[in-house]
Amino acid sequence: MRKTVAFIGAGLLTVAATACSGGTPAGGGGDSTLTLAQSVTATPWDLAKASMGPEAQYYQPVYDTLIRVDTKGEPTPNLAASWSYDKAQTTLTLKLRDGVTFTDGTPLDADAVRANLLHTKSGTASAAGEIQDITGVDVVDAHTVAVKLSHPTPALLPALGQVPGMMASPASLKDPKTPIGSGPYKLDTAATTAGQTYTYTRNADYWNAKAFPYDRVVIKYLADPTARTNALMSGQLDGATLNLNRVKTVEGRGLKVSTYQAGDVEGLYIWDRAGKKVPALGKVKVRQALNHAFDRPAIIKAAKTGLGRPTAQLLAPGEEGHDAALDAKYSYDPAKARKLLAEAGYPNGFAVTLPDFSAAFPQEQAALTQSLKDIGVKVTLDTLPSDQIFSSMLAGKYAMSYFKLGAPTAWDKVQLQLTEKSTWNPLKYTDAHSADLVERIGDATGAERTALMKELNTYVVDQAWNAPWDVIAYAYATAPDVRVTPQPGTQFPPIQNFAPVAK
Repeated sequence: MRKTVAFIGAGLLTVAATACSGGTPAGGGGDSTLTLAQSVTATPWDLAKASMGPEAQYYQPVYDTLIRVDTKGEPTPNLAASWSYDKAQTTLTLKLRDGVTFTDGTPLDADAVRANLLHTKSGTASAAGEIQDITGVDVVDAHTVAVKLSHPTPALLPALGQVPGMMASPASLKDPKTPIGSGPYKLDTAATTAGQTYTYTRNADYWNAKAFPYDRVVIKYLADPTARTNALMSGQLDGATLNLNRVKTVEGRGLKVSTYQAGDVEGLYIWDRAGKKVPALGKVKVRQALNHAFDRPAIIKAAKTGLGRPTAQLLAPGEEGHDAALDAKYSYDPAKARKLLAEAGYPNGFAVTLPDFSAAFPQEQAALTQSLKDIGVKVTLDTLPSDQIFSSMLAGKYAMSYFKLGAPTAWDKVQLQLTEKSTWNPLKYTDAHSADLVERIGDATGAERTALMKELNTYVVDQAWNAPWDVIAYAYATAPDVRVTPQPGTQFPPIQNFAPVAK
């Protein structure tokens, strides 16, 4: 038995709870528990308010998805046993698996799927944004739905394999206190402390139990990376993300570490491109100056132990519209940065307040702050509790900040950051040219779509909407008796990718 410890921010809170971790797979005669750590807090159980980021791991045990995205990033059958598009690719017909029920006994049928998709789409969070191309859902028969689209979109199937395709019992769609799904597990409310520890026990009626070998899953909120590392090395966790500078230490303690690139891009994200809060940022030369402020290879070497790929664009290699030539657009040149600032009317720089990410990303925050100071930008750091930073950013409190953004596809990244309605466009910046390109991309297919996506990507880089640094390399550590397979498009491996090591 294992004592559990949960860390909130940089603080430590010991919880009087126990769990058997690793251990025997289901059916092997033992009560096996998989204990994982998350660096972010859970978002509400209401899927219309759900986020697409690492928060999804809290949903995965209880809310099954229409599509299963496999370890190669390809859509495969799940609650939808099969699917097909019409010739125009604007109607997706899903044939549902027969005999599936929610844990409250309600059948998972076409009416339930329709209610879920329309409810999730009605929200304003990032999961809702992923399926805004849906214009309607028709019930064809009890086990068939026809999803109507405003235009063709190859991002729909991957989206239905993530939070937007998760299914909740129709009776619990709006603001549920407890999630009611059809997934492999149920939330154990007696062993759950909201905001700290979430415990899930096996759903005995789940149709695909063999795909989930653990009898229980525990997810702990541990924001502090040092706390996660210590908990891993002391045997309190079976899996967690790891700072790259701790990989060798953790491997030396007998744990297994996987390193991979999920396509996430980090750097300085400029939210106030219109200059509403900080007028200087409304000038393209100022934003271009910020891009010249960063020594990307040096940041990767110092903060990422040399792992990662320098970039000046939001789209990662392998994503539609990526252009390797764009990564040479902004060299590290502080003198040129100061010259551009002067040409824009800011010879002495300007002042800006940034959220302080030092607790979770100390080296990244230090690199950001120092690089800006080196070109004359006066930085004030605003220190907030870690669970309040993202809500403050989404509320438009900051003109720019350190950030990292990832999504399953390039189109998902566009929807998350580059449109007026994007979740991670808190100050709702847009311009006519980018809006026109996004609309044309939505209507295009094949080579035309790829060319337009590349044109949008080039425009965003030229206009310096952000100042990216690198395509992030991630490290995920697991206990010796647990194996995990990383997955394209996601920082945190989905729970179905964990399994005990065969003995």
